[in-house]
Amino acid sequence: MLHNSMLRFGCHKFLNAKPLTYALTKGIVRHRFKLIFDTPANLSEMLKSERLDIAVIPSIEYARISGLKLIRGFSISSLGTVNTVLLFSKREIHDIETIAVDNSSRTSVAMLKIILKERFKIDPEFIPAMPVIGRMMEIADAGLIIGDNALKIDRKRFVTYDMGEEWYLLTGRPFVHALLAARDGVDLGDGINILKRAIEIGIGSINDISLTESKRLKISREVCIDYLTKRIRYVLGYDEIEGLKYFYKLSRDHGIIDSDVRLQFYDEAS
Repeated sequence: MLHNSMLRFGCHKFLNAKPLTYALTKGIVRHRFKLIFDTPANLSEMLKSERLDIAVIPSIEYARISGLKLIRGFSISSLGTVNTVLLFSKREIHDIETIAVDNSSRTSVAMLKIILKERFKIDPEFIPAMPVIGRMMEIADAGLIIGDNALKIDRKRFVTYDMGEEWYLLTGRPFVHALLAARDGVDLGDGINILKRAIEIGIGSINDISLTESKRLKISREVCIDYLTKRIRYVLGYDEIEGLKYFYKLSRDHGIIDSDVRLQFYDEAS
């Protein structure tokens, strides 16, 4: 295995990642990570091209990038309503013909395609767009907004569908939005234990995180607390793994990915 004295760790800046990065950025936990923050899509590309050693990546990207292993026990998941993968529409869902999709999203677009085909039996045209709801509604019947932006939009202006809730109604399973993956051959050393400790501290610091993030996002602290404690789950247990496998199966069925996906974990031999 390669050994790096400084591990290059990539993570996004969305609210749902703050419990993972809080203790690292605040210096509460000593670590040997070089922290690199970027969009989920860019993090995937950086891990693929060996510019990162370990990263939080969209779950669909694990299916598309070879030579990765998952860190056992951690994910960014939801069970039911999630509040940050929202379809805003000018009309009822069966009447939608075009959807502007957030061009920074990959997993959520795959999730939406599956839900529309499997649950609602529709196959609208997808139009990549900047995640600005006003502009999206000018060019399409509906718009998919993900992440922190979704928390800021007034739902009363549109017919709104929460994709976390729709996934649960379709499958009865959790949805795994993001995974922690490392390149095979990288020696993480004590890095996994450090990250586990960081997430424990982060989950115990959600009140503080929510106070800071509510000011940054210009939303209420209560919205942040609700989201981090009731909407997002940070485990990758049996139920999450089953939900992930089912997502990959449906992605294969609908031509979103090309082949079946085998989950490989960092603590398992190749």
